[in-house]
Amino acid sequence: MEDIRNAQHPAETEEDIRRSIARHEHSVADLQTEIENLMHGIRTLRFQIIKHEEAIRIHKGKITLARRLPLEILATIFEKCTLDGWTRAPLAVSHVCSEWRRAAQTPAVWSQVYVSVDSPDPYGRTQFWLAKSQSVAIDITIDLQNSAGPIYEIMDLLVLHRSRWRSLTLASFQLTAANDVLQRCADGVYPILRTLRVSVDEEVVPGDSETLSLRDSFDNCPQLRSCIINRNLPPSGRDIPSNITNLSVNLDGLSTILLSVETLMDLLLDLPLLENFSISLAQAQETTFTRDTERLATLPTLKELTLVGQADLFAVLRNVHTPAILRLHLISSAEPIPVSDQWTGLTLSQWVDLGNTSLELLELRDVDVAEDVFIACFTASRDLKTLELHDSEISDAVIESLHVLCPTLAVLDLRWCGQVTGRALVRFVQSRMVMGSTPIEIITIINCSFVEEQDILDLACNTVCRLVIDLNDHCREQIPHLDAL
Repeated sequence: MEDIRNAQHPAETEEDIRRSIARHEHSVADLQTEIENLMHGIRTLRFQIIKHEEAIRIHKGKITLARRLPLEILATIFEKCTLDGWTRAPLAVSHVCSEWRRAAQTPAVWSQVYVSVDSPDPYGRTQFWLAKSQSVAIDITIDLQNSAGPIYEIMDLLVLHRSRWRSLTLASFQLTAANDVLQRCADGVYPILRTLRVSVDEEVVPGDSETLSLRDSFDNCPQLRSCIINRNLPPSGRDIPSNITNLSVNLDGLSTILLSVETLMDLLLDLPLLENFSISLAQAQETTFTRDTERLATLPTLKELTLVGQADLFAVLRNVHTPAILRLHLISSAEPIPVSDQWTGLTLSQWVDLGNTSLELLELRDVDVAEDVFIACFTASRDLKTLELHDSEISDAVIESLHVLCPTLAVLDLRWCGQVTGRALVRFVQSRMVMGSTPIEIITIINCSFVEEQDILDLACNTVCRLVIDLNDHCREQIPHLDAL
């Protein structure tokens, strides 16, 4: 500071001033050098910190659950990823670490063989997947939505491994392309094939056959039990392998559908082992379902029947005798109406009168019937164990009559039921608590207007009371905004 004051003294010469400036500049340079040395030391210390942090991360990684899991569990997780639709999972997880790479070498991880003819080198990819899966059972998915590509060569390769086929899923834009693939599967035994899924977006063009060549290709499959078909035209029984026990038909591709009871009868009677049948016309805006026959078909092995569509679809019930039926699902795709559906009620009553009295589960979704129809159905269904009603105007009197009419009822699911009261439900559940009665195990109540909070508390004292829609519940699919709640 003294030098600074002297620098301002007028007696100093110019030479003295320049020497002072030089001295200060030298001091600044020394300080800058010292700062640079200190900064270099800081950078060195920071680099050492980074190295230690990286070492910590690596060592922590060695003791994480993912690294400590046995290879068998890791392989199972990877396989689940492929089952959920992540077809590249085996390749992706192989790049994580050496342990994951070893787990990914498990053949079962490569059991989902996905063939997309639009992908680069689909033949080479299929060949690679088949080699990695070695001898385990495989599930094959073939996507022909945009082009046929080298599908013949790929099918010839896949057929060489027919002894390992566990399921086949075929999605095609055109019926002709789908049949070309199916015909490549003919003339062979598929010893462990259990499930067929076929989807066709665009149906036949004039002059082409409407037949889906499933029976010709897969009638020599001793384990084949399930078949799921998505088309715009109903299949015939001659299309389906004769040993099928579970058949699901989805006719949701057209806005207008013409179908008849006779067509369904022919389909069902050609499948003598059928146990579960489901047909859906849910997406059609206009359906015409004609009752063009009075014949009665007996389906001795049918245990579960699901009808999804407009009310006229339910007319098929008047033509079937199902002595072994255990589960009936009637699901309306029409807009709900505030009054009971007389047509459906008449159909259901006639079906019960045919001797279909072995029900253990009855689901009426967006289907409402009159009180006398409920009473008739419950009177005939003494073995009923589960009752599911969605958007029904079932009354308190009918609910309380269940104690006598359905003594084995254990599960009650009520949604959007606008008349039943909570007190009636409490009385019904409590009536089943006496010695010798079957107690109500679970009761589900969702959006029932006259069920109060106290009713819920009283029900919870006597049984399991569900008020929340599960992730896989059909109501969640219909109300997407629930996912945000």
